[in-house]
Amino acid sequence: MKQYETIDFSKSNIFWDGPSKGIFKLVSVLRLNLGNSEKTETTFGLGESVLAGNMYVSEGLLKQPPYLFQVAGSSEEQYIFRSILPNQKKSIIPSWFINKVGDTHQKNLFNDEFYLDLKKSPARSVMNYDEIEKYFYYNNFTAKIQIDSIEFNYSIEFPVNHINVKPEIKMWQVETGPILMPNFEEKEAGDLELLPCFIHFNSFDKLDVFYDYPFGFRRNQIINKGIMQSIDCKIEIFTKLN
Repeated sequence: MKQYETIDFSKSNIFWDGPSKGIFKLVSVLRLNLGNSEKTETTFGLGESVLAGNMYVSEGLLKQPPYLFQVAGSSEEQYIFRSILPNQKKSIIPSWFINKVGDTHQKNLFNDEFYLDLKKSPARSVMNYDEIEKYFYYNNFTAKIQIDSIEFNYSIEFPVNHINVKPEIKMWQVETGPILMPNFEEKEAGDLELLPCFIHFNSFDKLDVFYDYPFGFRRNQIINKGIMQSIDCKIEIFTKLN
């Protein structure tokens, strides 16, 4: 049995140092390779989503109006995704939120103190329905997607949060997210927009994507309202060995 090393998401984090330190559990890793050269590869991590808070105060810890806060980034470039919760009155939404979104994206957002802490663990490849069913109740699957083009290629590694199997017809389906993905309609690799997304797949060579986890406020700016179907790719599924 051939063994692999995959990211152990239960032990991996993104974090920043400074006067106020923060750390998030890692939920996906994107390796973006511009110009198909290993020298140009950049690794981005996506952290868990939380409800934003007022920091280090004695009362009123929850931001009003409430919004979700999620951080992603590489050592040199970071994103903060902010999404107002649905059904909030327009009159109380801050003016810097546009269409219920208040994102920040820039180089060196955390003053050269942003880090990815990736831990690995041994795993085996799961290559067909029978193997998926065999390890189903262990429920420790991860997956890796590889997508290539002339201008760039990238891979995304992530835990599988939900998987279904139907023994009668020997079919399986993964429905998971969020994972960090480039916007496919962007033409210039250097200007790729990265967004947390939901994905579905039930084969090893294509997937469907819903851009903009969790509410889709950003997807009106994306072709097909952020829904992309049957994207050609290579998908690998793994299960941890311990």
